[in-house]
Amino acid sequence: MQMETFGYLRQARRPGMYLALGIAMVAVYLSVTLKLNVLVPVLAVLYLTLVLARLIRNPGKGFRLGPNRIDWYTRKGRRSAALDELLSVAIGRGATGETVCVLRLADGRAVPLSGVENLDQGALMREFGRRGIRIMA
Repeated sequence: MQMETFGYLRQARRPGMYLALGIAMVAVYLSVTLKLNVLVPVLAVLYLTLVLARLIRNPGKGFRLGPNRIDWYTRKGRRSAALDELLSVAIGRGATGETVCVLRLADGRAVPLSGVENLDQGALMREFGRRGIRIMA
């Protein structure tokens, strides 16, 4: 049975960030060539630095659940596990009403998934269930 990939991923490298990069570069160029007040180029360079730092670090959140593996983002980068390594998944509501999803791996780790806050609990349960993973509610 062919299963499609399910998940939610959001990274810094997307069209809006490249638009911000272009605006920052134009701001630096114009502030230097038009010889504006010293504060303007400094602020433009600071803005350019912040945009570049975000693009270089490329922080991400979310996960991708494929037919035989799951990939998720943490603060330290992307992590992966085969679906055979998942003992169970706990899906529920947090204190403020957002969806919470925690993976329990065979090596004893409990891994919370980021980016599931706005996803439907039923959809998450269906997708993990289709892949034969035990669901704890």
